[in-house]
Amino acid sequence: MRYPKKINLMLWHKIVVIGCIVLLNGCQHQPSSSLTQENNDIRLTRLVQSDIDEVIALHQQAVLQQLQEMMLKLYRRNPSQRYDKDRRTIEESVTEVFLRPVEYGYSHWEGLSGVEMIQLAMDPNYGVNDRILPFILGLRKMIMASYNHQHEFHLFNKVDEQKLYNSARNIEVAAWLLAQRKDNNNQALILSDSVVGEQRNISYQRIIGKMIATQDNLAKVVSRQRGRVIKAVVLQVASMAFLPI
Repeated sequence: MRYPKKINLMLWHKIVVIGCIVLLNGCQHQPSSSLTQENNDIRLTRLVQSDIDEVIALHQQAVLQQLQEMMLKLYRRNPSQRYDKDRRTIEESVTEVFLRPVEYGYSHWEGLSGVEMIQLAMDPNYGVNDRILPFILGLRKMIMASYNHQHEFHLFNKVDEQKLYNSARNIEVAAWLLAQRKDNNNQALILSDSVVGEQRNISYQRIIGKMIATQDNLAKVVSRQRGRVIKAVVLQVASMAFLPI
């Protein structure tokens, strides 16, 4: 399964804004005509896609690309934790993971939910050399659950605003675990942001912030489109529990 090429962020924001405006005004999106087969296929697709479906698809592509970027950065920061470091480059490792379907059969974590995989990856007693793989796979599985495990959105294949909102909170919990969980020697299970003596690096926080914002923004769009209220949750540091998807 291949994901679309990386979206130009400026174009993505423009499309989202236009889509939301069209949605709120109740206008019907009109596709442009073209003689090429590719554009004809796009035109046919748009005939069965509502504006909100296009916005959903763009948000999903964005959050998965952000997650892929995060995996790449984590492997670069923790080169010894890559399970296939002797066989592939970091870029090849990450690409291979995201080319595989979400349901790909990793025997180590068969039957586990995305949240369970994240929790296992951040368990100090979990004896494994590569914690990054189950951490990212768990996030990906949890995020895809918020989209009902769909990659295409047509007419009645809608997503739930509460699931999207809950997934954003779960990303916050995962980020907290990433920053706080340490081994028996008081060392971070997975290095991310700067440690004492290093130049400050908040690039991981930025990526995580983008992922949270992507899911939250879509939750608000879907909520407004459906006229339903999202049940807000305030996360407490004492508990930092994952929410159901």
